[in-house]
This record gives sequence, structure tokens and C-alpha cells, in this order.
Amino acid sequence: MKKVLEMIKNSKGYISIETVIVAGLIIGLGVFTISAFQTSSVSVANKALNNIKTANNSYSVTNVVAP
Repeated sequence: MKKVLEMIKNSKGYISIETVIVAGLIIGLGVFTISAFQTSSVSVANKALNNIKTANNSYSVTNVVAP
């Protein structure tokens, strides 16, 4: 059994469990970062739209007759 495991370990294409764990952590961190950025960007977009609505509602046009 030890000889078979050594053969697998030394073969081409062998990926250690540590490599898989590190890759999983990096992917997980990337997903978390993108999720946090998306939440922040939605918040900023909503605030900007509320400011636009407020400015639009407070703006009034008076009838100005051109000379």
C-alpha cells in the first residue's frame, strides 16, 4: 500500500491536499470580497437615487415668458 501511495504522489498531475485547501480559501475569500463589494455598491446606488429624487422633487419651474 505504501508503494502505491508513493507512486501516486510522485506521478504527474498529483495535487496535494494543502494545495486544494489553499485554493479553496483563496476562492472563498474572493467570493466574500465580491459579495461585500456588491452590498456596498447597492447601498451607494440607493443613496444616490434618493438624492436625485429629493433634488427632482424640490426643483420647481416657474413660467418664464421670453421677451
